[in-house]
Amino acid sequence: MSPARSSKQRYQEFVQDYKHRRLDATSEDGGPPPAPGQPGARRAYLREYLRWLKPHRKELAGVFLVALVVAGLQMIEPLFIRHIVDRVILNRDLDLQARLTRLNLTGLVFLAVIILSHVGGGFKDYRQRILNVRVMLALRRALYERLLHLPLPRLWDMKTGGILSRLTGDVETTTGLLQMAVISPAISVIRLIIAIGILLALNWQLAVTALAIIPGVMVLSLIFTRRIRPIYRSVRKDVEVVDGRVGETFSGIRVVRAFRQEIQELLRFMVCRHTVLR
Repeated sequence: MSPARSSKQRYQEFVQDYKHRRLDATSEDGGPPPAPGQPGARRAYLREYLRWLKPHRKELAGVFLVALVVAGLQMIEPLFIRHIVDRVILNRDLDLQARLTRLNLTGLVFLAVIILSHVGGGFKDYRQRILNVRVMLALRRALYERLLHLPLPRLWDMKTGGILSRLTGDVETTTGLLQMAVISPAISVIRLIIAIGILLALNWQLAVTALAIIPGVMVLSLIFTRRIRPIYRSVRKDVEVVDGRVGETFSGIRVVRAFRQEIQELLRFMVCRHTVLR
């Protein structure tokens, strides 16, 4: 945290550590990292996360069911366009009055589906927000209780600002896993299956083309995720250090002003923030 070092130098060191895979070289207590990539580690994390969600399984099932219905309504919307074009407008067996009647009827049903889809989406977002708040409160309670029983040397190393950063930013980030790790992947898989079924019913050549593209997209997504995850963890650690420094500065503001350290503290804060932005 020396103010003599610029944010560019810090960023260059970060790039070198990233290239040589040293971002997770050590954990906070100086020991070996938890090594999420080791066999069994991910299963342990998954079991722990599912244990957190177990008291909210009924609410989660309700949100998932509503999200599934909304996804199904959104998937059938293109079929209305196909029905209007192929079976109403281009149908030569119907006269003008019959076409107008079917067109109006189909349009009313299409409008009802769109309204129901948007209402269901709003209800799903509302219930999911409530579920996120409940999970976040449970996580904060567990984390706060955990911090209260940590050894004093460990708490001294974490600093007051670092503890506050974990209780606020880290917990709020973790609650996003409910959408990104549970609901969205499951709904995406179901929508993919429905889309492939529709394509097979309409045009099997188009379905085969889509199936040929999907594996490559999945591989690219996994590659980018593995490359981005260490960067994200490093940024969260840097933010925790910055917040810890700010908390210590303002808790001892009398000492800072007594020794005329305002400029030095401002310089250190801006260098760290510039590093995070880089």
